[in-house]
Amino acid sequence: MKLLRFGLIALGALAIAGLFGPQIKALEDIKRNGEMVLLELRPVDPRALMMGDFMALRYAEESPVGLPEALPTSGQFVLSLDEQKVGRFERIADGAALAKNEVLINFIRQKRGVTFGAPRYYFQNGTAEAYEAGEYGIFKIAPSGRAILVGLADENHKRIEPPKGMVGKR
Repeated sequence: MKLLRFGLIALGALAIAGLFGPQIKALEDIKRNGEMVLLELRPVDPRALMMGDFMALRYAEESPVGLPEALPTSGQFVLSLDEQKVGRFERIADGAALAKNEVLINFIRQKRGVTFGAPRYYFQNGTAEAYEAGEYGIFKIAPSGRAILVGLADENHKRIEPPKGMVGKR
């Protein structure tokens, strides 16, 4: 009976690893090989966004001008990138070839606009002050349009890293 129980637990663990392993590998591949794109954050009062160990985020490109009323529930935007890799809404993807400075990003339509699936940025407790200067979300984007938020950047497009002395301070 004990052997059966351990066998079932091992089988369950293997099943979970089999289900989530490929997804984790795909996300890690995007983080390693995806194209880096900066998306401008909407102006907000950072003190109102701090909730423990994460910051709620809204992006300027989630409400671009010129979206049709009949926007599908999901799809892709084409973003044009400037020299600093800041992405700006260009058009809804229509299958046309992309220019050299364009990338696809997946979106999902919601009541408040669209989202790229990264509404929060999590950071270590006690380091919130460092992230108040965040002006851009740093994304890694796969050619398929799947995007992962990997950090925040300041107004000079420099990735924000908390000072070592801030960790653990309140």
